[in-house]
Amino acid sequence: MAEKDDARKQEKKRVSRKYLSLFLLMLVWGALIIIKMVMVMFGERQYWNDVERNMTPVNRVIEPRRGNILSDEGLLLASSMKQYRIFLDFRTAEKDEARARKDQMRKDTLYTKHLAEFARQMHEIFPKYSIQEFADHYQKGYESKSHSWLLLPGTSRNSYPVSYNQYKSLVKTVWLKPKYEMWFYSAESKISRQKPFGALAARTIGSMYEAKDSARNGLELSFDSLLRGVPGRGHQEKVQNVTRMVADVPQIDGCDVHTTINVDMQDIAEVALRKVMDTHNAASGIVVLMEVKTGDIKAMASLTKTAPGQFDEIQNNAVREIYEPGSTFKPVSMMVALDAGKINLKDSVYCEKGVYTGFGGSRMTDSHEYGWLDVPHIIANSSNIGTSKLIHAAYKDNPQEFVDGVYRTGINTHFGLQLTGTAAPVIRRDGYWDATRLPWMSIGYNTQLPVINTLAFYNGIANGGCMVAPRLVTRVTREDEVVKEFPVEVVVRHMCKDETLAKVKSMLELVVIDGTGKNAGSKYFTVAGKTGTAQLSQGSAGYRDGPRRYMVSFCGYFPADNPQYSCIVSVRTDGGAAGGATWAAPAFHEISEKVMASRNLRDVHEAYDSVRQFIPKVMPGDLAKASTVLKGLGKKNLMRKIDRSLPDSIWGSVSSDSGRYVMNYVEYAEGVVPDVRGMGASDALYLLERMGMRVSIEGVGKVKTQVPSRNTRFRKGDRIQLTLSM
Repeated sequence: MAEKDDARKQEKKRVSRKYLSLFLLMLVWGALIIIKMVMVMFGERQYWNDVERNMTPVNRVIEPRRGNILSDEGLLLASSMKQYRIFLDFRTAEKDEARARKDQMRKDTLYTKHLAEFARQMHEIFPKYSIQEFADHYQKGYESKSHSWLLLPGTSRNSYPVSYNQYKSLVKTVWLKPKYEMWFYSAESKISRQKPFGALAARTIGSMYEAKDSARNGLELSFDSLLRGVPGRGHQEKVQNVTRMVADVPQIDGCDVHTTINVDMQDIAEVALRKVMDTHNAASGIVVLMEVKTGDIKAMASLTKTAPGQFDEIQNNAVREIYEPGSTFKPVSMMVALDAGKINLKDSVYCEKGVYTGFGGSRMTDSHEYGWLDVPHIIANSSNIGTSKLIHAAYKDNPQEFVDGVYRTGINTHFGLQLTGTAAPVIRRDGYWDATRLPWMSIGYNTQLPVINTLAFYNGIANGGCMVAPRLVTRVTREDEVVKEFPVEVVVRHMCKDETLAKVKSMLELVVIDGTGKNAGSKYFTVAGKTGTAQLSQGSAGYRDGPRRYMVSFCGYFPADNPQYSCIVSVRTDGGAAGGATWAAPAFHEISEKVMASRNLRDVHEAYDSVRQFIPKVMPGDLAKASTVLKGLGKKNLMRKIDRSLPDSIWGSVSSDSGRYVMNYVEYAEGVVPDVRGMGASDALYLLERMGMRVSIEGVGKVKTQVPSRNTRFRKGDRIQLTLSM
């Protein structure tokens, strides 16, 4: 019995020791947990906060795509596109010696095996660099074992010289296939605002502050809120080592702005304006071309001389500046007086042989010594004295009536043109009248107008007396859905009586037929309009002290018998003689004829007749393209055999023999200027830039002259000037 009690006590002690050991273990384990909790809460707090931030999806802004600005035909005038910079990696990044050796061997093999092929592929994508230039450039990078060697020679490391289309071509090349990304090359991109037509209508379209991603001027600024879109919100997720952006709140891309600008007409206007400014060494110039029925502005150019022979768009002077219109205001005066019955076409005025001092002793002159002139010939010959004497006699007792009549025409309207910062006209009606104010106002002084207001008045005459507001944008869309529409806006339904309008029209036609505007006329269609030569004030010095500066103009419409377009050409000089008849009218003539030619193209089949076979003339250039066109027309052509490996083998001329065309290939020697006369602009530009020359082009049509001439030696980067002609 005693033995059983001892055994029971021993077992109890053994069990108690086990429970005590377990309790002590649990106590130590709990103490360690508490100590760890304290360490995590206080000692490692910052570390775990950082981990928590890295593990939590972060809300990020998803930038929307900025909308496009489009021409009247849907061509891109401004668009947001990706630009790229690409670096080649010739050295392994592996740290392990064995893996580094294997990786470097792969890079070396890829380089040595495909250098020649890659240099050739790069030359095809970037023809301004030769194959040898690419090969030499990459050899330097390979020898230096560079991790980030520039893809293109001579470019800045901070620039993004590769366009989106070029990048899509690059990823098909032997070195830059996607499987080599981050191993043999790296690509970085940014969104930039691009203008496919360069500086064409630059100030009208507008520009951006690239660093701030904000609009500076033009339509970019006026429609910034619609073009910009609405940002979205999202977070990044990593799945199978691939990080992707997940949109929580999708972004709304910007709207597209549809303008009235016509690319061809804008080019015609700018070329004509640049030509007249260069010929006369003008300080600045403006051209605005408008569609009569709608008021749609098809072209608007404002050039300023920035250096001898160089003219750039500094600001949009057509809408931002106001000028004394000069003689282009005389038809306004005549319309007001004729409509009120104050004068009629048979009235005659003695024009004082060109000099008159009857208005308070103020001296007024005419460019010619006119005697008696009737009303139509006062306008046709642009007589200052005749106009002033007529208006003064009619309104001297109530000059305010004259200004009220001017306001009724609508010429005083402040046109916004969907642009910010447009100027308002200044036609004073404050009730103060001295002996000179009315006579000088009647011939375009003591009044200041934006050029666009003068054009709107003449456009109203062409439009049957209905003045419409000039329009630059027709609608705003998002994914083909119209967000906002801008209909034609009628400013004044009837500028004057119908019989008055007919009289004014006949006078404007007489200006071109037998007056100061003869140089604006055309033998193909009728033109109506008015010349203007306004002397610019020298500020406090007035009109007499210092060099005389002039603003010369021609404003009119065409064809006069069925008006389709109105146009104004204004050119400013800083000194010397100038005239609207000799400066602006010829430019108007050039613009009107080229616009009408471009708008009246006929189908090629109309050239066929039953007697003679149609044999189209083929310009020299890309023979492969010429062959495709000839086949489409059903014409036989003989492709002479040639070594197809030659890089320039597709270029040459075409001759015809009995209805069959013969392709004559030309091999161009490196470093020698080719003969591009007769080529179209695109072929000449491609060929010359491919050979390494920088090309300047003036005019439209085919190449008429080239400087330097053919067979002249040149170095890569030399400039060649091409003059085009219809």
